[in-house]
Amino acid sequence: MDDKKNSSKKTSKPAKTKTEKKPAAKKEPQGDVIFALDIGTRTVVGVLAKKTPQGIRVTDMVTTVHEKRSMADGQIEDIKSVSDDIKRVRRELETKSGISLQKACIAAAGRALKTLRASWEYKLPKDKIITPEALKATELDAVRRTCQKFMQTNDNATFYCVGHSVISRSLDGFKVMKPEGHRGERLTTDIIAAYLPAYVVESLCTAVNDAGLEVSRLTLEPIAAMSAVIPPELRLINIALCDIGAGTSDVAVSRDGSVIAYGMATIAGDEITETIMKELLVDFNTAETLKTCSEKETSYKNILLEECKITHEQLMEIIKPAARDLAKVISAEILNANATPPQAVFLVGGGSKLEGLSELVAEELKLSPTKIVTGRRELLRGVIAPEDMALGAEHTTPLGIAISAEDGIAYDFTTITVNGKKLRTLDTNRLTVFELLGFVKLKPEDMLAPSGKPISFMISGERKTVRGEPSKPSEITVNGEAASLNTVVTKGDEVTITPAVKGADGAARLSDYFDMSLVRSCTVTLFGKKRRVGRYILVNGRETVSDRRIWDGDEVEFVETETLGKLLAADGITQSVLLNGKHISPEVILKSGDIISYENAPEPAEPVRIPETVPPSADNSANSARTASESTARQGVRITVNGIESEFPGRSDGGQLIFLDIAAVFSDDPTQLLANANTVTVNGKIARLDEEIHDGDVIVIE
Repeated sequence: MDDKKNSSKKTSKPAKTKTEKKPAAKKEPQGDVIFALDIGTRTVVGVLAKKTPQGIRVTDMVTTVHEKRSMADGQIEDIKSVSDDIKRVRRELETKSGISLQKACIAAAGRALKTLRASWEYKLPKDKIITPEALKATELDAVRRTCQKFMQTNDNATFYCVGHSVISRSLDGFKVMKPEGHRGERLTTDIIAAYLPAYVVESLCTAVNDAGLEVSRLTLEPIAAMSAVIPPELRLINIALCDIGAGTSDVAVSRDGSVIAYGMATIAGDEITETIMKELLVDFNTAETLKTCSEKETSYKNILLEECKITHEQLMEIIKPAARDLAKVISAEILNANATPPQAVFLVGGGSKLEGLSELVAEELKLSPTKIVTGRRELLRGVIAPEDMALGAEHTTPLGIAISAEDGIAYDFTTITVNGKKLRTLDTNRLTVFELLGFVKLKPEDMLAPSGKPISFMISGERKTVRGEPSKPSEITVNGEAASLNTVVTKGDEVTITPAVKGADGAARLSDYFDMSLVRSCTVTLFGKKRRVGRYILVNGRETVSDRRIWDGDEVEFVETETLGKLLAADGITQSVLLNGKHISPEVILKSGDIISYENAPEPAEPVRIPETVPPSADNSANSARTASESTARQGVRITVNGIESEFPGRSDGGQLIFLDIAAVFSDDPTQLLANANTVTVNGKIARLDEEIHDGDVIVIE
């Protein structure tokens, strides 16, 4: 039993010794290692290289296929997915090389490439040799000025400059390939600059940034491809290069020693793949496999899960119409850029390997097939790579990005924030606030504004002037501190630009000079004639009893005839008078309907004459009414307002005059006028605003 107990006891095992994990090997800094990223429609290719006197020495290269179709026509549609693909390439290259990669050089493509060619002239210091630094400065300034010119004609959308080429330089009117070391008075730089919409570039940079990398250089894909295949010493020849990827076909043309034009078409290898998908009912990946297969016969499974076979000849017949369409588009883009067929054409990129494509392009351009060359390792000039590293036409652009990484002007895509909007711009090391105005749709003149215009008018014979308000000056801050248009901005700066605001024009109202609550007027009969009396205001000879704005040039007069004495004094009457047939104190306030007459010859008040109306005959009543209405609209009406007979013109729109039209003549604000009046009648009855007005009507507004 003891034995059983002993046997049932768990035997103690020797304790495991805990092995310490070895710390991960510390990665070396990137230093002068070039990390080139070709972010294509189908793949992301990463290249590590170093620049040597003999050319670019490639040490590592990694290619990953997008897990899903996250790009179309060279433009990112799913930023996160593309960023994840970039991360995979980065991790693999870091593992293989032991280098911590922080900065990447990239190239851009897109659906909406635009170019602008411009020529700029510079005065040179007398008797001074042109240095490489001075030459670079003129090139940089030419790019800036070309960008400003481009923005003037494309101000409805934001574009970024993504590359440029110097086409030619002239010194004092003579072309000079290399002006360094020469002297002269005038240097002319002829350049071509390429632009892509901001959203294309922003999405590309965002994907790279989200992968933990900083964009150190950006160029255009055809410029990169040109660097790898057609170096400067070959550009005297008229050569067209077409980089055919999955989503775009990018064109660059050289002549007379320079790259003279760029082009881009949104038809490329994917169109061939999609043709196979539709014809054979297969998914995209299967179609890609069939497109690149060179076997005489290939087996595949379609979306109906059917096992199928197809010969190479049958496949070529299926894709031939699409291949011809691709050749036509490429040839048209080349002719658009070069005007005539070039002397030779280089086809590079993965799409260039399509069987029979070079012959179709030769046919479209009417060139000998021997003048159309498809990219291969031997054509990659200035590239030093291990023999066992597979290099082909599809690697032209990533290798070209590496080759051009340290050439020309850097395009800094570190963000500057202007008025809350992110701006990626040329790294000029001397970018000023002035050059940011165009980005926020401002002009230099917007930073200055005049004061408001003054107004001048007369009040009771005295000239009054009201000055306009001063303008609100423009405000500029950089990182919260006051700045000017000449302030230099650098990476990461936050700039706020507030334009100047014009001062308000001078403004005045009657109430600024008169107590409008005391303004009242009425109609009396003076020696048999109707007369307005009271405390009221005349503006340009027209009575107003409501507050209104005074305009430049107005003549304003305040009339005070509210008492009998003041009325007589105003008219220069010294004879004795009666008020309503009685002797009354001159201090009595006049009221509506009062009659003033001479003491010795009292005159009856003039009766109000209301024209008789003759009823129309039954036969002509409708026509007569219409004729009267048309006549009123055309000729106006003659009516009596506050005892004064006047003729009012008809409405400009031909409509029937209404009571509101009459009231509007006396005030800018007729509703206020009517609200302050004690009596508002038409022919003795309370007036309606929409009441029609006809010849002979009697209106009282008091």
